[in-house]
Amino acid sequence: MLHSEITFVHCIKLSSMIFLKYNEIHAKINQDLKESWQIFVMLNAWFSSQKVAYLKVLIYWMNATFQYREHFIEFTSLQVEHTDHHLMQKLFKILNTYNIKNKLFDVVINNASNNDTLKKKLERAFSRRDISWNRAQNSISCMIHIINLIIQEFIRIIESKTLNDNFAVSLNDD
Repeated sequence: MLHSEITFVHCIKLSSMIFLKYNEIHAKINQDLKESWQIFVMLNAWFSSQKVAYLKVLIYWMNATFQYREHFIEFTSLQVEHTDHHLMQKLFKILNTYNIKNKLFDVVINNASNNDTLKKKLERAFSRRDISWNRAQNSISCMIHIINLIIQEFIRIIESKTLNDNFAVSLNDD
């Protein structure tokens, strides 16, 4: 028996409610962005254990009264690999959707080789659109990714040293 307090919403009504909420949030983000002058965009793409590619996009800025703002604006599965070309297409779509391509200051991404190519292509694409953006001055590698790489290398060295020490001890035992 169903509880009388529970209300079920038809899927069409639910979809409509979600779409209205999305539009409300999108309008609020656009209003906030009108006051901004330079925006940082963080792209994070990865493969799940099921080999599905995902992309997360966040934007950060200070508004006219120097209040810190951030919005999580995209989380999507990528139907294609996260190559520089596909990431650039997705980034331009976001920049155009939120009308912020002239406000882009920095792109924060990890240091995978496709992201180096992405930055070069972004610089050329912006230049063709008469937008000033310099990849050397306006891109930051993700610090968490760099720390992760350092720790992985440190562990590799320790494991290698431990294996070498164990091998040396076993040779001396004979």
